[in-house]
Amino acid sequence: MYWIAFISFILMNYKVASKISNKNLEEILIIGFTIYTSSIILTGYGLSALDLWNSRILWAIVPFFITSLIYYFFQRPVFAFEMEHISAFKVIGHAIQTTHQTYVKLTGVERFIFACLFWSFLVVCALQITLVFNSPPNEWDSMTGHLNRVIYFLKQGSMSHFIGTNWNIDTYPRSFCSLQVYPFLMSRYNEYLFKLPNIGSYWIISFGIYGILKNLGVKFKTRLFLSMLFLFLPNVLMQSITTETDIVLAAYLCSIVYYLVAYRKQEKTIYLYLAGLTFGLALSHKITFVFSFIPLLILYAYCFLPVIQKKAFFVFKHVIIAHLLGIVLFVAATGYISNFIHYGHPIGPPTATQHQSVERAGSLGNLFVQGSRNVVRYGFDLFNLDGLRNIMVVEKLNHMMKTPFRVIDQGLHLGLERVTEFTIIPFTFDKRFEFYNGSPIYGSIFIFIILPSILMFIRRPNWTQGLFLLAFAIHFATLAFTAAYDPWKGRYMISSAIYLFPLLGYMASYIFERKHTWSVNLIFGMVVVIISLSAIFTLGLNIRALPFTAYGKKSILELDRISALTINRPDVTKAYQNYEKLVPNNAIVALGTINDDFEYPLWGEKFSRKLIPLNPFEQGIQAIPAKADYLFFSKQVFKPQQGDIRLGTDTTLVEGVLVRGEDYYLRKLH
Repeated sequence: MYWIAFISFILMNYKVASKISNKNLEEILIIGFTIYTSSIILTGYGLSALDLWNSRILWAIVPFFITSLIYYFFQRPVFAFEMEHISAFKVIGHAIQTTHQTYVKLTGVERFIFACLFWSFLVVCALQITLVFNSPPNEWDSMTGHLNRVIYFLKQGSMSHFIGTNWNIDTYPRSFCSLQVYPFLMSRYNEYLFKLPNIGSYWIISFGIYGILKNLGVKFKTRLFLSMLFLFLPNVLMQSITTETDIVLAAYLCSIVYYLVAYRKQEKTIYLYLAGLTFGLALSHKITFVFSFIPLLILYAYCFLPVIQKKAFFVFKHVIIAHLLGIVLFVAATGYISNFIHYGHPIGPPTATQHQSVERAGSLGNLFVQGSRNVVRYGFDLFNLDGLRNIMVVEKLNHMMKTPFRVIDQGLHLGLERVTEFTIIPFTFDKRFEFYNGSPIYGSIFIFIILPSILMFIRRPNWTQGLFLLAFAIHFATLAFTAAYDPWKGRYMISSAIYLFPLLGYMASYIFERKHTWSVNLIFGMVVVIISLSAIFTLGLNIRALPFTAYGKKSILELDRISALTINRPDVTKAYQNYEKLVPNNAIVALGTINDDFEYPLWGEKFSRKLIPLNPFEQGIQAIPAKADYLFFSKQVFKPQQGDIRLGTDTTLVEGVLVRGEDYYLRKLH
């Protein structure tokens, strides 16, 4: 029944999307994504307010009503006269026909390029499907914060203020929790489906890039190539199989940019409201969306100025109403106001803001110096063969490629490696394996496609593409100046790429719209092969989710659940396995853990245990409640006593360990 409701709801959203705007396939998919996320998030806010967030039956029913209300909203006269009524089957058929007609006319080298991308993409899709539906999530933030708090919210029936061991549980925006919990509940607590928002966003971004380029007037072969190329970016691929949040933010951003350029081309009021609603969705999702405020302002000016000259009052009125509507509906309840009430800051307590924000830099002068260093650091992080670096031979080549940069750093005393005051993890030209494997960036696409496009732009500037390049540069600089350097922040650059990809029309047009010698065509073919192999190795040799045995390690498909969940912390795996054996499925467990500890695995495979944090963030140690059956604790939090069971953390293990695990104990209380 619940599966039927889930699938029916998805189909309903795309049916509504086809009614609202049935112009082309990519637009139907993008609008359907906006409606789906809007309905689920509003359902989550409403059920949370009623303390019914854990009601499966209401989750199966309420979203249908929200989508219906959205549909009726877009039936208003201001939108109705703009709508086009075309059969969805006709739209899909036209898309297939156009692709086939174009393929027939391709040259030999073009056929090779698209065939290589297509077959490589099939391999990538096979890896994605295998990993998404056959392995549990195991990302660090999910184990300590994101997914862990979803279960806490389910247990208490709402997303109301709750201070957990990790500060993310209470202070992180709450809208994404609803997107994660909906398929989780509809599938009877199948944790694999926590990844559905990510894999869905992966596809939406590709169609969004295609639609943006189409509205900018880019030719079919070029926009098809670039929309496929985005799917091969290592950081995009990596997040597509995880429960991290940045790829979903990028999908929101891509949708906003699509609505803006669509409005510039077609001047339909509906795009103003879709952009406003999606703006609210993005801001409700993650505070790092503020990195896009200035870049989006540039694009707003570019897209709205031609229309403002004709009907300024109309445009301003509807832009303001649309964005206020998005902020009121999605941002007000997401947690920023709650954070301000409890901590005096919309992001959270001082511990959080000083660790991950601009406040860590101190004075404005020091921020300018350290932020400038970070721009260069992240620039060098881009200049890597990420994806391919998972092969040690390529990593040696990558090391040799960085030799001149090390000489420049040392000769000019830039302090990129030496100075560490505005870094979370110090910068090195040779990032350790766990970093470039776990959070790659653009890889060979940056070296072979992006850099040449930038050079071609400098030689032949274009006004429109220049604005997108400026938006990218500002987003990139904002990342560098607003927070300390962190090698994991490559994931933020998924959003940066949204602004960057229109510029790549330079290189793509050069490939497809000019005649070349056989040697140049050979180079193009080799580049596509390298990019394709990079995509396959990004997933195929991903240490956190190996689809088959590699590096002397077992495939994640062969591991037991606890081993898979703690794959990032091999020193604590045995302790968690012993905990799972000793603690009954329905036990009440008090937790004496610290901020970095993985709490998500402690709920049990059926999520039937109840956990009570005794060391809530910045609250001090709490008394052990009388109703607790067991105490799971770190030696750092509680002192072991006679009768406690040492669970078996390997305190000697160093290889592959980013943060040493705690020495865990279990105490039976009754």
